[in-house]
Amino acid sequence: MIKLHIFDCDGTLLDSMRMWDDFSSDYLRSLGIEPPEDLAKTLDPLTFPDAVKYLHDHFGLEGTLEDTRKGMMDRALWHYQNDLELFPDAKEELLHVRTLGQPVILLTNSPRNLIDACLTRTGIIDQFDRIFISDELGMSKDDPAIFRWVCDEMGVEPAEALVYEDSDFAIEAAREAGCWVKEYDRYR
Repeated sequence: MIKLHIFDCDGTLLDSMRMWDDFSSDYLRSLGIEPPEDLAKTLDPLTFPDAVKYLHDHFGLEGTLEDTRKGMMDRALWHYQNDLELFPDAKEELLHVRTLGQPVILLTNSPRNLIDACLTRTGIIDQFDRIFISDELGMSKDDPAIFRWVCDEMGVEPAEALVYEDSDFAIEAAREAGCWVKEYDRYR
């Protein structure tokens, strides 16, 4: 029996993955730099800190690495505050799950300031009993331990949790943790 609902945000509730796919190019254009067409392919295997370093060094961006990181995060925050939207069925599904009377939480790899800004603007922040940010927990959603930890924190067994997720690595980790998973395939 399901006793806990664990929602992902980006790519599951929020139509943000296209923004992230073109994010580095968008950032460079905001600085007046035309990016190469294959930039996303170059950056795809890199972590965010490595991508920041690549952009800073490869394009000779002014200031420090921290200035570049902050500029990129400010650009992301603008999108979360202004133009990213929920998928058409996301709010309806979330509201339906709320009617079941079971705890509904959010578990995301995205930074809190981005999530809080967007969920507040789209009017769904109050639909979550708790919001967990992986970086604040010192874990990532590619590790089954984060799903076990969240279930323990919420007082349920993983087999009593339903995870709503779009990314392959998090789907695999949630299943390995023992959770049920509802897969989303919004972009494929």
